[in-house]
Amino acid sequence: MTDGERVQALLRASKDFPYFIEQIFSESKDILKHGVWTHGAYVNDIATWMQNNPKTMRVSAKDHMKSMSFYAHIMQKIIKLYFSQRSREINYFSYKQTMAAYHIAKIKTAVECNPWFNGIIDQKIIAESAISYSWDGEHSLTVNAKGLLEFKRGIHCPDVYVDDALQDPENKMIPTKINRINDVIKNQILDMAQEELHVVGTAQTNSDFFFDQNLTSRFSVRILPAVISDKERKVLWPEWMNYDELMAKKKERGEKVFNQEYLCSPVYAENAYLDKEKLLATVVATNKNYTFSEWEKEIERREKKEEITDWDKVAGWDLGKKGHPAHFSVFEKRKGKRIQIHERWFDHVDYNAQIEHIDRAIEVFGIQQVFYDATRGELDMMEETGSLRGEYEGVHFTFKSKHSMANAFNSAIEKKEIELLNTTRSINQYLIVNNDLQAPATPEGHADCFWSTALSFRDLEAEGADIHFA
Repeated sequence: MTDGERVQALLRASKDFPYFIEQIFSESKDILKHGVWTHGAYVNDIATWMQNNPKTMRVSAKDHMKSMSFYAHIMQKIIKLYFSQRSREINYFSYKQTMAAYHIAKIKTAVECNPWFNGIIDQKIIAESAISYSWDGEHSLTVNAKGLLEFKRGIHCPDVYVDDALQDPENKMIPTKINRINDVIKNQILDMAQEELHVVGTAQTNSDFFFDQNLTSRFSVRILPAVISDKERKVLWPEWMNYDELMAKKKERGEKVFNQEYLCSPVYAENAYLDKEKLLATVVATNKNYTFSEWEKEIERREKKEEITDWDKVAGWDLGKKGHPAHFSVFEKRKGKRIQIHERWFDHVDYNAQIEHIDRAIEVFGIQQVFYDATRGELDMMEETGSLRGEYEGVHFTFKSKHSMANAFNSAIEKKEIELLNTTRSINQYLIVNNDLQAPATPEGHADCFWSTALSFRDLEAEGADIHFA
């Protein structure tokens, strides 16, 4: 290749990201498995998508070109520097700075071994967490490694890359840290990038920033599991990892880990106490969340139609801790099913106002029992003085009682003996409870509706049913 042909190839590569990956990045053999780059339609698709969208957000399968696409994208900008002579600053974020530094080291290795970058000047030869490359010794492209929970505010730069913001290599992240990361992305990272912002990662919960439609409204978002269709044995990147190879990984790792790493299923969802599909099968979109006046009209309608009006009613009330919302749920026990007829989220509502609403609900709906969480004793004084209505019954949360109620709730779902209202917030909160009956604190709650609903099954014990867990 003549010098002129080389320059023309580099010029094209500076403008055409799919071409850059296939012709230039593929020569960075030291960071490639067996020194060989695997191309394919998926690679072209991701490259074209990133080229056409200055803001991208992607949840993708493990080993499916998440970090590699960032390495290539940054390296293309080094080639652009050759022609534009415009200095550029990039900040590369990971959950921890050490991980971001690892990625930067990979980029440096990719540049050093690639013959297309011969003549590049490395202005930070010994730096492990920063890059500064120049073609002329005057204009440079710099990349700095940052940890999302460690950097100082006030940074502004043209480009930001966020690589696995929610991935702690050592542990599944605790919910409080997930919420902190969500806040950092929303309140700091979004304002930091002046031109481009690219995010890739693994989802931990259904409340991660990846699924916040308001936050992602100006992003191009993609969720890309490795398996597209089991029936057709169709996969995302067959040239790299075919269906048989993926199934072998599934066998090695187990279904839950495979679903997390390769099918983009949130980590907490894979440990969910309730099965999502079975839960959704009990949600009846046409059922109504009755107001008090609407229920009074419903009773009038039933009377006119000579229908039964006095089905038993039972309710659960999760009071919520300080800073968490409370939730109240009412079920009508009709024809072998528990049908949810009313629910109410109490956000920043004090106990007296909650009790006022529930007292009214007892009268209007004809509720026989309201089971509430009495573990912390907020209502003990009212109960002792007789100012709490007789329909209220406190339940102390113990390991045994929690599992008993949760098991009864799950059993009703399994047997389709419950109908739930179609409330997105509640459905999301039902699903964040894990197999240990723990849940992350999210902006929408702390699984409060799960426990108000589970509490409503406490009446089974009063009826002599065995609802204890195995």
